[in-house]
Amino acid sequence: MVNNSKKSKMVDIIRPEKKIKQPQKIHKEPAKKEFKEELEWLKKEEFKELKEELKPEFKKEKIVKISKTKPERSKRSFKTFIAFLIVGFLIYLMFWVLPRVEINITTKKVPLELTEEVEAATDIENVVLSNKQIPAEIFSQRKNNVFSFPATAKKNVEQKAKGEVTIYNAYSSDNQLLVANTRLLAPDGKIFRLEKSIVVPGAKIIEGKIVPSSIKTTVIADKAGQEYNIGPVSRFTIPGFQGSEKYQGFYAKSDTSMSGGFIGEVAVPSEDDIKKAKDSAENSLKDYFNVFFYTQIPKDFKIIDGANQFKILKEEINESVDNQNNFSVFIEAEVSVIAFRQDDVLNIFSNLAKEKLGADFKLNNYEISYSNTVSDFNKKSLRTLVNFKGTFQPPFDVNEFKQKIIGKNEFELKTLIFSQTNIEKAKVSLWPFWVKRVPNDLKKIKIEVN
Repeated sequence: MVNNSKKSKMVDIIRPEKKIKQPQKIHKEPAKKEFKEELEWLKKEEFKELKEELKPEFKKEKIVKISKTKPERSKRSFKTFIAFLIVGFLIYLMFWVLPRVEINITTKKVPLELTEEVEAATDIENVVLSNKQIPAEIFSQRKNNVFSFPATAKKNVEQKAKGEVTIYNAYSSDNQLLVANTRLLAPDGKIFRLEKSIVVPGAKIIEGKIVPSSIKTTVIADKAGQEYNIGPVSRFTIPGFQGSEKYQGFYAKSDTSMSGGFIGEVAVPSEDDIKKAKDSAENSLKDYFNVFFYTQIPKDFKIIDGANQFKILKEEINESVDNQNNFSVFIEAEVSVIAFRQDDVLNIFSNLAKEKLGADFKLNNYEISYSNTVSDFNKKSLRTLVNFKGTFQPPFDVNEFKQKIIGKNEFELKTLIFSQTNIEKAKVSLWPFWVKRVPNDLKKIKIEVN
């Protein structure tokens, strides 16, 4: 240890050192030299002692600076504090945040079957519960088509050629009647006759000149045979006017060929061919309606068996065959349906069920079928027998049940659940696994009712 006398001494030596440097200029040289020598000697002697005395102090101070004792204690305290926070947070989660209960309840279902006759009509605007009446709508569509079918029978025929001609009046402004079978003479001598009576309009007189008028009509060859299948004719004369001024004033021409003249064996449709052709044509139209008509009716409308009508409006059989020996059937038909909304039917039976079971019962599932349907398209209505089969769910107050189970342990909870007469079964899940009671927080209680 360094004693106090030496320390004081050291201070006394060090302090004059700074003061002596300033008055060096005002002393004489000899005194200055002696004082300097004395000062150097003192420095050498005392510095050794001072150095030896200060060594322990330097070592001690160094140890204090590099010591880690305080930082290690501080870090351990901080880690302990963090650990307590984490543990506390986990405890909070485990006992206040995480605990919850989930209960899946299946209530007892009540089956019910009802059968009632329901009327649907277009003049009913709203559901009439007392009379079991509901609104209806009629949807209709028309369609026509020509279908070809093979002719399987054979027969000898004599067919006359036919064609179209234009008859001109270049004679006068008066109309001219030409009766059926009036002859038209072709340049090659072949005779064609008018298929029906016509009236040729009078010619026009423009600036004193006659402008012919005309009319188109059908003519038939005077005789059967292929030789009457002639090409266009530039001028037919009317032999009935020969010998009068009208002979030059009335004439005809054809722009297309005559055709159909034939003598020999040809294919013809038999009665069986015609019957099958009619049935096939009708079924084809029905298939069309099934694909394109019924699918266009709004989805919320119900169409039942016996509520539709298929009507043939027109049907024509053309027994003449084409080049492939096919004859044709023209058919036009209309389909109509009386449709209603099944939700209206369900409305009727839901109310009937509530009258029997109680207003608080809810419909769980159902099945509806229809039979003995009678439609009257003149009155635009139908009557049908409706069979309703449904299951109903009894009332269950979830909020009231939550209040009852708060704080119950697992055994008490199960006992309470199965003491309820309207519960068939239930599944209870307490979470996490260590939770043994229902939480007191209603938000932690989840109940699903099936």
